[in-house]
Amino acid sequence: MASKLLRVELQKKATLLLFICLLMSFFFFYAQARNCHRVWSCKGDIRCWEDCKNQHNGKGLCDLYTAPSVPKQCFCAYKC
Repeated sequence: MASKLLRVELQKKATLLLFICLLMSFFFFYAQARNCHRVWSCKGDIRCWEDCKNQHNGKGLCDLYTAPSVPKQCFCAYKC
């Protein structure tokens, strides 16, 4: 039972680490051409993507995991 819980916790941490790496590469890839970033409260993945596209002609992505007391954030990368 304990090993199963440990395995689940390790999978969660590995997934979070992968997400952070993907998010960082997402921003670094778009930052090469002098990109700007905005962050606001996430109201859903599709809404985040649409708002970023409509307001800044950029690409938006919501947090997958956050601390319990921290609301999810929409990260928007766009050309300055």
